[in-house]
Amino acid sequence: MSTTLSIEIYEILEEKLGKNEAKAFLKAVEALIDEISLKRKIETKEDWNSELATKADIVRLEGKIETIKIDIEWKLKLYFIILLFTIILVSPKAIDLIAKLLGVVK
Repeated sequence: MSTTLSIEIYEILEEKLGKNEAKAFLKAVEALIDEISLKRKIETKEDWNSELATKADIVRLEGKIETIKIDIEWKLKLYFIILLFTIILVSPKAIDLIAKLLGVVK
């Protein structure tokens, strides 16, 4: 609580309740505010901890990414080979070119 606000509240309470009661009341209010503030900090920290990734989460995700990467590389190689054979089988000029490159036909 801000100091000037505390002083103003204390002066008003002192007029209505008396010096000792005003002090006791303000101490109780400040303790309550501190308790609520601490509770909010703890809740906020718990919320952040539940939302943030831990090192174990990151390692697990890196493993999954590596597995997916290997799978994609394998599929890409397979698709390239299938495409190459398709071009060779469908195109008569490709067959002639391969035959000339291998020296079968002169």
